[in-house]
Amino acid sequence: MSSAPDLTTADELRDEIVRLGPWHIDIEVTPEVSTSAFLDAPAGAYPDALGKVNFHDPREGFLRRLGRLFPRGLEGLSVLDCACNCGAYLFYAKEAGAGRCVGFDLRDHWIDQARFLARHRQAPTDDMRFEVADLYDLPNLGLGSFDVTFFLGIFYHLPDVVTGLKAAADVTGEALVINTATYAGRPDGLLVAEQESPSKLMSGGYGLCWFPTGPEVLAAILGWLGFPEVRCSVWRHAPRQRAALDRLEVIGARTPRFFDDWDAATPEGARGVRATIDTATRPGATVLVLASELGDALEGGGRTCLPLAAPVVEELERRRGEGAAYLALDQRARAALDQDEALAAHLSRHARVIADNAACRVYSLEHAGRP
Repeated sequence: MSSAPDLTTADELRDEIVRLGPWHIDIEVTPEVSTSAFLDAPAGAYPDALGKVNFHDPREGFLRRLGRLFPRGLEGLSVLDCACNCGAYLFYAKEAGAGRCVGFDLRDHWIDQARFLARHRQAPTDDMRFEVADLYDLPNLGLGSFDVTFFLGIFYHLPDVVTGLKAAADVTGEALVINTATYAGRPDGLLVAEQESPSKLMSGGYGLCWFPTGPEVLAAILGWLGFPEVRCSVWRHAPRQRAALDRLEVIGARTPRFFDDWDAATPEGARGVRATIDTATRPGATVLVLASELGDALEGGGRTCLPLAAPVVEELERRRGEGAAYLALDQRARAALDQDEALAAHLSRHARVIADNAACRVYSLEHAGRP
């Protein structure tokens, strides 16, 4: 599609944005006009049957994480976006240098918006394609293969999550990014079934859906699909979702060296410990922390972080019995652990490493007693 802007006035663009609403994502069309123009639509402009549509602007955070993953930009890489909504994440990928971009969604509503943006956006929109399609039909669409696939806001709308994710994985050569709602407050590693409306804009089209309870279950599926390298980039409570839900983003890669740049960007010291806790542990959980210098790093982040003064088996088990779900060790504490044979042996039997980088290692204590 051409990146040249149409000879359309700002008022005409705003009118069309209102007609195509409601919108889920704020994205710039021209320097004067963005999709937020639909917020000026008169009361009753959109049928109640469409359901509530949250409106947000994820550009900054998404591009920041994309830049950490691809510090030299996407450099012409091909990108597929499953359930692309208005295509916003593909337009962001274009800004980061992506080459061929293809997006599809189950609903005409979103694809009409994506095609409007592709026609009128003043940022590059060349070699972009948007189609109305069902994820489960992806193997028969003949779209070819892609270097990177976005699987954003779709996992928790699927009746058969493994088959759906496999369809995307089979056409992905390098990296797969999953962003999904998760069930809050439950041990990691589970899928929880629910029913949802098959007709509202912000729901799936199937009725049955599944919510993961954390990154572990996604990592297990990704590993089976041929993406053994996994990093969790976001795990937080989403304020505009209901209280029972958190938000999670996991990136899977086919090759071990893919995350070298990502891992190198982990902050050092207390900042690195805090950053690792914030992405590797469940929001609201209690995390035991054994570190030399933390200070304010123990505060905030949506977790209760407790310093562990006596890293012995008895103290660890007592804290776990009181509800502690994780143990975080900084670099110095990890070195000391190697000298504590009893504690190291206990952790190897009753905990599992869920994050390990130059700043911090995190164990899940919720696996006590599991094989």
